[in-house]
Amino acid sequence: MSTRPHDLADLYLAPVALDVDHHLEELSGLSVEEVRYRVILGADREPRNAREREEAWLETLTRGLDLHGWQVSRHPRGLLLAHDAYALVLGIPANVVSYLDA
Repeated sequence: MSTRPHDLADLYLAPVALDVDHHLEELSGLSVEEVRYRVILGADREPRNAREREEAWLETLTRGLDLHGWQVSRHPRGLLLAHDAYALVLGIPANVVSYLDA
């Protein structure tokens, strides 16, 4: 398997990962209640269960970002950025995990 970019989306992995990581960093210093409030504001709705919290958090996390074809989802080890056969997992701050799993 080659690690060279195959298309334009592959070239955008670094900027997409940096943008998403920046948003994760912004949330990392907040309390669980502050994360909850930011997600409600970001998604413009109050999630009622774990599935809705995750969806709203992902929406909030990626709002305003051009993902250039990369998909963002939760992964058992963190946050998965995926495109075709390529994937990268970023860590999720403990306070965000607490919010998502509450």
